[in-house]
Amino acid sequence: MGANLLLVENDQRLGELITWFLAKRGFEARRATSFREARELIAQRTPDLMLSDVDLGAESAREELPKLAREGLLPPTLIVSGYLDPETRAELEALDRVVGLLPKPFELKDLVARVEGLLGPAPGPAAPAAPAAQVHGEPRP
Repeated sequence: MGANLLLVENDQRLGELITWFLAKRGFEARRATSFREARELIAQRTPDLMLSDVDLGAESAREELPKLAREGLLPPTLIVSGYLDPETRAELEALDRVVGLLPKPFELKDLVARVEGLLGPAPGPAAPAAPAAQVHGEPRP
């Protein structure tokens, strides 16, 4: 199995699609629907890379990622969100462990390219080509 990824995404269908696709590409993909759940999964096994949405309804990466960083629990994190206004970008990019931002909507192949660019390709047989599905998620403000 490839690198251990943790997706923090509260949209059920989107989360399932992304974790399924990453697993098909050879990555070990786990999913949390809240930062509380993400904290529990990080405690069980620190991911090689966390993919985090910004707005999870009752929780926000703008508040939760700095908390994880102060506690020494923030893994390398790729922000994957449609809520990336200049202020949010600046706040999140200021965190040492935030390794990049990928605005929604995006193509699944672009997500895999970013993950592989950060971690290298997953081991194993060549994965099938990415479908032409575009990930939309939440609207941009």
